[in-house]
Amino acid sequence: MSDRPGTLVAAAGSGARARPEPIAHAVVASLALPPARPAPSQPPSPLPLTGLHWLPRDTSLLYDIGRVDGSGRIASNDIVSALNWTPGSKLDVILTPQSIVLRAASDGLFSVPQRPCIVIPSHARRPHGIKPGDHVLIAAAPDHGLVIVYPLSALDEMISRYHST
Repeated sequence: MSDRPGTLVAAAGSGARARPEPIAHAVVASLALPPARPAPSQPPSPLPLTGLHWLPRDTSLLYDIGRVDGSGRIASNDIVSALNWTPGSKLDVILTPQSIVLRAASDGLFSVPQRPCIVIPSHARRPHGIKPGDHVLIAAAPDHGLVIVYPLSALDEMISRYHST
């Protein structure tokens, strides 16, 4: 038996299972750099790229990481400017299991504040455990008038899932 993460925690034959490695341990292990090697005498061959997952890279999405203040505001000047939201513009707030979507909607229940910024209403922050001072990932699609806000726990899960495959 061992209490080290990812090792067997019960005697063999007892019907107990191995404890899965904690996500943080797996992420750290997958991001660890290999030991340094001496410089080769010939230039190295290029790495195979067939296993990489490519995303289309156009300018349709913008990303930022912002800090949430006590009123749910996030200062992200580049994204706010690209959205062209004006004070008083109406917004809808849509909750998903891992994110919060803000979108322009003529019949929206929320308005862009006098000084335009991204605002996450308290009813949307609570289920995701977003508190003042927390950082969030912001993904914006200005052409569609929407912003997707991810708590960093969702980003941790995305990165972990990506590196576990």
